[in-house]
Order: sequence, then C-alpha cells, then structure tokens
Amino acid sequence: MPGPVWMAGLLVLGLFGSFSSAWADVMILVHGYFSDDKSWDESGVTTSLETAGWWDGGRVSTAGGSIQERVKIPTPGHPTFYRADLPSEAPIELQASFLKRISDRIFAKHPGEKRILVGHSAGGVVARLLMVLHPELKIDLLVTIAAPHLGTDKAEVASLVGSTPLGMVAPMIGADTLNRSQHLYADLARERPGNFLYRLNHQQHPKARYVAIVRKEGTPLSGDMTVPSWSQDLRRVAALKGQAETVAVVAGHALNRMDGRALVHILRSN
Repeated sequence: MPGPVWMAGLLVLGLFGSFSSAWADVMILVHGYFSDDKSWDESGVTTSLETAGWWDGGRVSTAGGSIQERVKIPTPGHPTFYRADLPSEAPIELQASFLKRISDRIFAKHPGEKRILVGHSAGGVVARLLMVLHPELKIDLLVTIAAPHLGTDKAEVASLVGSTPLGMVAPMIGADTLNRSQHLYADLARERPGNFLYRLNHQQHPKARYVAIVRKEGTPLSGDMTVPSWSQDLRRVAALKGQAETVAVVAGHALNRMDGRALVHILRSN
C-alpha cells in the first residue's frame, strides 16, 4: 500500500518544541466551502503552528475581485504561514484563479523558499487544481484535510435540491447560497467519466509531496458526514497512485486542533 498511514493517536508525540528542522518556509492555508480564513484560527490549527515555531504572516483576500492584504513584513529565516480568503461559493477553477493571484503575491515576499499549500475540504481541491494548472509555481508540498478528491454525494443532493422549486424560495429563507453554489456543487460531484473531478484526477500532476489528512471512520457522531473517507484519500486519485501519503485523524468534517498537530507532524517528518 503506497505511502505511510499514521494513526492520530501517534501524532501527539514530538510535535512541539523547536522547529529548526522545518522542511518548508512559506505556507498558504486555503479554507473550504461556506467558510473563510478565520476557520484556521477558530479551530486551533494556527495555534499549533505557532507553538511549533511558525510565524503568522497574516491574510490575503480577493474580496470584490481585488487583492487585499493584511500581512506582516516577513522575517528571514523563519517559516511563515498565510491565510488565503477566497469566494468559497465560486466554482473550483475560479477559486484557483484567485488563489494564483494570492500565491504570486505571497511567494514574491519569500524568494527561494520552499512552498506549501494546505487546503481544507473544497479548499484542498482548489489547491490541487492550482498546482496542476500552474506547475511553474513549483509547490513542494500539498496537504489536504478532509478534501473531496473523488467527490461527495452531498454536493449532488444540494445540486438536485437547487433544481427544484425549493431553489426558487431559498433566498426567502436565507438559503440563497444554495443557488450561488450550483457550479461548485457540480464540480464536487462524485468522480465519473467526463465530469470535473474525473478530468482533474486524470491529468498529470507536478512532482511534489502529496499528503492527505483523512477522517478515520468512527461512530456516526465522530465520523465525517460530509465527505466519505475514501474520497479524501489522495492515493485513490488516478494520477497520484503510488505517490501520495495518508494521515488518519478521528474527527468530523470541520477543522480541529488535531489537524494542526497532524500538520506539524507532516512538516517535521520530511
């Protein structure tokens, strides 16, 4: 079976302290659907990174289509993370185009440093598409967290509901995201010949380290009710067979502090 699988219970060992062996220097965190850049702070992921020696570089947003920065001056020699704020209801390819602009802006501040993308949920698919479309970015490591690489039936259900009369009344009940997200739902439908994920998963991927943090199947109350664990596994992506790794974490779909610990472990394990 390609790639090691580390159980979540082992991740708590040796994760904190000095980060002198950090494998990469600049990292961009990409949030998922119906979320924003604050999810990384609220979940405790950024706290884990800071405890391990990473510096908080701030955020870069594409609100209104223009780049808006709230970042700090980089400090040479310190690994730094940034948060990308994307229009999460937009199609995957449009989000990837925004992420390209953000990445260009951030990487220009860190010339010659190794590059990481980390994406939660749909953000993991956005980050992977960016790498496929722009191999010249030379991303060194992609980490995805509970990402629907092979799709999810939940997106198909939402798409179906949006095509019914309920879609017409959605704005009246505060659920207008249902209509705004129809293209995104189509992108995240389960992989089948001809659809978005099938095309992405069969394209050549650039050389890099690919790691998926996968929700381990647990009880109905502890498992991921949004994206099945098999869909989160990058080893199942046709273009990455034999090239990806998996880390198992028992949790629901949302980001949590354990993801931060798992991420630190991945960064230190190279």
